[in-house]
Amino acid sequence: MRKILRKFLIGLLVVLCLPMVALVSCQHKLIYFPRPYPATHDAQWTKETPGKVLRFKTSAGQQQAYFFRGRANAKPERLWLVCGGNGTLATEWTEFMKNDAPPEDAYLLVDYPGYGANEGAANPAAIRESLRQALPLAAAELQWDEKTRQQRTRIFGHSLGCAVALIGAEEFSLNRGVLLAPFTSTMDMTKEVIGVNVGFLVTHRYDNKKIMQSIAKQPDSKMYIFHGQSDGIIPASMSSSLHAISPQQFPLTLCEKSGHNDLQDQQTKAIVHAMKAVQ
Repeated sequence: MRKILRKFLIGLLVVLCLPMVALVSCQHKLIYFPRPYPATHDAQWTKETPGKVLRFKTSAGQQQAYFFRGRANAKPERLWLVCGGNGTLATEWTEFMKNDAPPEDAYLLVDYPGYGANEGAANPAAIRESLRQALPLAAAELQWDEKTRQQRTRIFGHSLGCAVALIGAEEFSLNRGVLLAPFTSTMDMTKEVIGVNVGFLVTHRYDNKKIMQSIAKQPDSKMYIFHGQSDGIIPASMSSSLHAISPQQFPLTLCEKSGHNDLQDQQTKAIVHAMKAVQ
């Protein structure tokens, strides 16, 4: 009887531990969905966009980001750090920023390590290191000093890109921007992915709530949040939690008919209005 009970308990323990083992071993694949650019991409992008490919190197290897002015040869009012979702390439935001976003501004579109033409693999530390180099390079294109960069840089993120943009905000003391479909933290997201909150096992830790709480301490902060109520990936309740930190500083727009990946298409006017208002 004891042997049978022991086997039963061991089997039960294995079953209970399987989701945890899967999360620890596979979380990189659960968070990031990198895609490459074709070989002719950079030449085609610079041909179609009045911009520049910014190349630099980090411990992850060779990296690059994409910079352009809304109006060619203009002196931009602001610089936007633009960060896409986990399956998005940076330049897929080019058309939105070029055709809809404020034309008086400039835009820095960033790919994460392992994405696009970048070497290495994405993780919070590698992304932070990449941002440390990419943003100053864009500011140098505008001939901005450190103080001007801090005063006139804004963040724009979608999904995972909200977490990346907020890392940039933390790194460069930025406190104004627009966030589309943010999550509270990757630790909280474990419950959404596997049905059980095992956030203590997460090694790729993105804590948007913690950074937003820090940003809220700055009286001139403003982060506009948009979230689709039909979002089947990140629940809108997570944006509500971020909004609740400081409702006046972090206005929230819940979009009834929008999902996760069509939010920017269905709410273009409202999002662009927020980009102008945050300035």
